[in-house]
Amino acid sequence: MNNILDYDGYRFFQSSYDPDEGGTYLSVNHDAPGTIISYIGYALLTLGLIMVFFSKNTRFAQLSKNLKNMRNKTEQVVAAMLVGFFLCFATAAHAENAPATVIDKGHADKFGKLLMQDFQGRFKPLNTFCNEVLRKLAKKEKLYGLSSEQIVIGMAANPKEWYHVPLIKLGHHEEIRNILGVKEDLVKYSDFFGENGEYKMREAARQAYNTPQRDRGVFEKEVIKLDEKINIASMVFSGRFMKVFPVPGDTTHTWQSAVPDDPAILENPAYKGSIIELFYPAYIPALKLGVQNNDWSMADKIITELGNYQQRHGGDILPSNGKIKAELLLNQLNVFGRLSGFYSLLSLLFLTLLFTGVFKPDLNLKMGGKIAIGLLVFGFLMHTIGLGLRWYVAGRAPWSNGYESMIYIGWTTTLAGLLFGRKSFGSLAATTVLAAVILMVAGMSYLDPEITPLVPVLKSYWLTIHVSLEAGSYGFLALGAIIGVLNLVFMIVANKKNSENVYRIIKELSWTSEMTLIGGLVMVSIGTYLGGVWANESWGRYWGWDAKETWALVTILVYAFILHMRFIPGFRGLYAFNVSTLFGWASVMMTYFGVNYYLSGLHSYAAGDPVPVPEWVYWTVAGLTVLSLVAWWRHRAYRAENKA
Repeated sequence: MNNILDYDGYRFFQSSYDPDEGGTYLSVNHDAPGTIISYIGYALLTLGLIMVFFSKNTRFAQLSKNLKNMRNKTEQVVAAMLVGFFLCFATAAHAENAPATVIDKGHADKFGKLLMQDFQGRFKPLNTFCNEVLRKLAKKEKLYGLSSEQIVIGMAANPKEWYHVPLIKLGHHEEIRNILGVKEDLVKYSDFFGENGEYKMREAARQAYNTPQRDRGVFEKEVIKLDEKINIASMVFSGRFMKVFPVPGDTTHTWQSAVPDDPAILENPAYKGSIIELFYPAYIPALKLGVQNNDWSMADKIITELGNYQQRHGGDILPSNGKIKAELLLNQLNVFGRLSGFYSLLSLLFLTLLFTGVFKPDLNLKMGGKIAIGLLVFGFLMHTIGLGLRWYVAGRAPWSNGYESMIYIGWTTTLAGLLFGRKSFGSLAATTVLAAVILMVAGMSYLDPEITPLVPVLKSYWLTIHVSLEAGSYGFLALGAIIGVLNLVFMIVANKKNSENVYRIIKELSWTSEMTLIGGLVMVSIGTYLGGVWANESWGRYWGWDAKETWALVTILVYAFILHMRFIPGFRGLYAFNVSTLFGWASVMMTYFGVNYYLSGLHSYAAGDPVPVPEWVYWTVAGLTVLSLVAWWRHRAYRAENKA
């Protein structure tokens, strides 16, 4: 894909291919003059939309002027506020279950710098792989005060001890706990096997795998996930995870583990006496010696020799030292996980400043505001650095799957807040709340942060252009929804004593929200029709009513309506606007989550495993509906009082 055949004015596109890649489907296009005219039209439309932000006669310029005048009239001087932020959150250790033998941290760090090849062919540091293993098994970055490398090496060096260490996270399905006979959330590998070594979940796993995917319920999906965890743990215990050995002269660049999966390799003369055969028999005793005597020199030497062997026989396919160091730095910083907590604390600070300004308008909050904004700018810079490191390591734009698009949307949310709401505590409170929630969701177990290769159709510069605009717009539109919630809360708390100050803030936040929605609408519009250009370049057609295309169009129409409601009698006013920004977000949720995870189409390459709709979603919708109704009642009373 993305490699078009031009022949005598005709263009041949690979629109799809057979699952076995043994056959291909072609589409043919013969419309060169029409293509040029269409592209010129898109260019002019893009220029016109961009001018919305620079022309002095647009609604955007009018809103900016209104906000400037309001802030000049109500500028306050603020007292300093001191807030402590902690970027690191310690993981509670279960000392009574911790392993007795512990691998030296310094040696584990050296081990983590070795390269390995994963099942998709990507070469990455063992540090990355160990993090992925611990995250899949225990849903944690650290456990018992040990790094992921210490745990993985310990499991490989001393399996019998680690069989009885709790490190596998269970779900909340009671039937699985009954099968295993456990009550804890973190269970041992040995809990999955009976006294005679039989696998307790054998029958449940067999039935789950035999159930068609469309018919699998929560129980079957939980069983399959647990079975995968057991297989991962077994792979680590056996040493088969260490695909760290390049085979000299192998043109396929397929690396082997210390315990090869293919028995034929054991009979290969090149295997006899090689480092692949000799490594484990030397390394495991060296680890045990290090534990006994605290002398890690032999284990360090073996790791150094393996690293030199990789460089000699790995060839030009290995990532550069710069990329390896960048990936190790990205893992060490854990930017996105830490920023979730950082943004959460910042949101509390901005909410404190906001409500203090509402109920105690005479207090000085200027210095506290400057400190908070400075911290937000710092967080945004770290967010940007994290995205940049991931881009450099992956060699592509970091927004091609569910996890990456979430952290990117979190970035654009923060950008929108700094661009349009940096002088409003309410806007910045909404920004940080939303950014924290987005990064928290990104860190959940069903969004895998693993860096994966792109499918063929995504290997295009259009990924950077189209997806960045589409996913980036979601951050802007989401910020408008959160501001809508905040304004509805203000309408509820407004009373005779504070109504003047409260409605001034509501009006300011509503104008900020409208500016944010204009930015989001421009981005999603440009992104959608440039997606049509990408489709024409990849598949030979602009539009095919694919589910993602259709819902992107629905989103454009919904927000175009919201931004023009002020012209429609009965739909005008602060309450109508804020309610519409809140529930208009449902179209974005359908475009992003609904299409990616529940509908099929040409955009299924970005989908993760289908996830059931969490129960809290229904409660959230019900809560927001109640909030809207109470705000309507309070706002109607406020208007009646002012008319009287």
